[in-house]
Amino acid sequence: MKQNEKLGKLLILLSILWMASSSLFAENSFDEQFIFPYNEGISLASDITSALTMVAPSAFLFLAPSSDWVGIGLTYGSTLLASYAVRTLLKDTIARPRPYQVPGHIDLRPDPSDHNQSFPSGHTLMAFSSAAYTQTVFALKYPDSPYKTAVTATTWALAATTAVLRVASGNHFVTDVLAGAAIGSLLGFAGPYLTHIIFKGKEHSPTLMIGPSVGMQVGL
Repeated sequence: MKQNEKLGKLLILLSILWMASSSLFAENSFDEQFIFPYNEGISLASDITSALTMVAPSAFLFLAPSSDWVGIGLTYGSTLLASYAVRTLLKDTIARPRPYQVPGHIDLRPDPSDHNQSFPSGHTLMAFSSAAYTQTVFALKYPDSPYKTAVTATTWALAATTAVLRVASGNHFVTDVLAGAAIGSLLGFAGPYLTHIIFKGKEHSPTLMIGPSVGMQVGL
C-alpha cells in the first residue's frame, strides 16, 4: 500500500512539472537571453564530457566487491535504457526547435536530422542520470567508501560541465538543460533505489561468484 501511495505521489508530481513547464517549450524571454551561436568545437567538448560521465560508474569495478558487479551492471544498464527511452520520447513528442533555428539566430546545420529536437537536452539528461546513479549507489551500498566524495564530485562536475557546454555550443536553450538535469537526476536516483527496495532483505539478489570457478547466482 505504501509503495502504491509513493508511486501515486510521484505521478502527480511529474504531471505538475509537465504542466508547469509546458509554456517553456515555445520561445520565451528567459531562454532568449542565453542563445549562443553554434560552435562545433564546444559541441564536441560536450560529447566528451557527457561520455566521461556515462562511464564513471565503471569505477565500481575497482571499488565494489566482485560479487556486486552483476547487480550494479544490470541496474545501470536498465537506468541508461530508461533514460534514453524518456529522452527519445520527449524529443519526438515535443519537437522544440533548436536555438539556431530561432529567427535572428539562424545557422543552417549540414545535418538537419536532429532539428526540432531541442527539448530536453539528451546529453545533459544522460550525464545527470549517470551522476545521480553513481551517488545513489555509493549512498545505499558503500556509504563509508573513502573514494565516495572524489568519485561523486568528479561525476557531478562533468555532468554540470556538459549542461553548460550544451548551451554554450548553441545546441540548447537553458530550459532544455535544466529539464534534462532534473529528469536525468530523477531516473538516476530511481534505478538503484527501486532495485534496493525490491531486493532488500532477500538473500539471493543477483551476484557474481569468482573463485575456483566463475558463475552467476540470481534469485528472486
